[in-house]
Amino acid sequence: MTPYRTLPKKMVPILRATYQNKFFLWNMFGNIGPLVFALFAVPYIYGSSSKEYVGFLTIVWAAIGYTGLFDFGLSRALFYFAAASKFNRETDLEGAIHKSVVFAVVISIAINVILLVFKDRLLSHFGMRGADQLAAFFIISSSLPIYLVSNMIRSSLEGLELFKEANIFKFAAYISLFFCPAVLIYSDDRSLSHVCVAYGVIRLLCCLYAFAKLLPRLSERRLPAAERVTIPMTKILGFGGWATVSSTISPLMVYGDRFALAYFNGASAMAIYALLQEFIGKTILLSSSYVTSIQPKLGYLTEPEARGLFRREHRNVIILSVLVYTCCLLVSPVFVALWLNVRIAEVAFLAVVLSIGFMFNSMAQAPLTYLLARGHPKRIAHAHIIEASLYFPLLVFAAMHHGVFGAAIVGVFRQIFDYGILSWQARRQTA
Repeated sequence: MTPYRTLPKKMVPILRATYQNKFFLWNMFGNIGPLVFALFAVPYIYGSSSKEYVGFLTIVWAAIGYTGLFDFGLSRALFYFAAASKFNRETDLEGAIHKSVVFAVVISIAINVILLVFKDRLLSHFGMRGADQLAAFFIISSSLPIYLVSNMIRSSLEGLELFKEANIFKFAAYISLFFCPAVLIYSDDRSLSHVCVAYGVIRLLCCLYAFAKLLPRLSERRLPAAERVTIPMTKILGFGGWATVSSTISPLMVYGDRFALAYFNGASAMAIYALLQEFIGKTILLSSSYVTSIQPKLGYLTEPEARGLFRREHRNVIILSVLVYTCCLLVSPVFVALWLNVRIAEVAFLAVVLSIGFMFNSMAQAPLTYLLARGHPKRIAHAHIIEASLYFPLLVFAAMHHGVFGAAIVGVFRQIFDYGILSWQARRQTA
């Protein structure tokens, strides 16, 4: 028998490697730490407010969590160039960040103008008719520059392998998503607009902290102008352009079911589904924390070394995903029923379906990260274009005719397809 043939023995090297990987541990702190608070805050929010409030709050979470939709791939591009600059000090990373920030501010202004022009149509589509909901919508849109710039600075920190600083930022920013509404509800304030103002203020403070940590590293690398290797904006957008396609389509596919259900069935119809999706979906942070910790190394290693590292870590991610989501499948129906104080029958089917889907989504983090690290966002974009062309028509039909259950089933098939096509693209690269 070869070593580690059985599953328990296979876990030995995985556990040893993760314990010794300080970058992974910091990623766990930033990604998983806020969920500990959420375990207590979400039931309180759910039990102390209306289903409509919770439904719109989850839409706000989706909008904030996936501001990369308007990022044009710049955060991913800066991660890539920051990792490359780690072993090429002549690279003008500071100039690249400056250009990207200016571009993001201009794009944010343009997006807000477009939203103002089409505001009536957008608000009616998503059922936002109350003054508080309208105010929350415009507060989030006007805060977009803060979210975009903070994401770029955090990505630059991660590319330089400054995971401690990046994850302190993450912890504070992510815990505020649950902390702010819980504190306001405790103060008898159930205004969504006040929640959105608090989110913007805290994200601005986090952005200033991250910039203060990044600035000394940029100063250390600053060279005379004649010695710098400038990264043209066209090159940044060249990488980010294909990443833009992916970062635009991917969040829409992840959270598109919520918007479809809100449109066809109303925000209150998806409250439990959205909370289940948030809870079970957050466990994907285990695998994403793991692969992000090695993403810079996958970028700067030689091709044979990177290929070997990817194959080893891909196997580890598969094992980790199967174990985590088997536990979710068995435990989550009972846990969520107790957590939200609802009947098991209301959540059992959805909990099982979502657990299966997110297992494949978790596995897909390995090939996705490898393709990004090796500078192949185009392959990811092609995969997501094919995936979206199949998914969105099925989602609309399922949400319209079968409601929450139909959207959940279609979502699982999308996640299985996503893992398959990304793995195929990565095998093409490693063949």
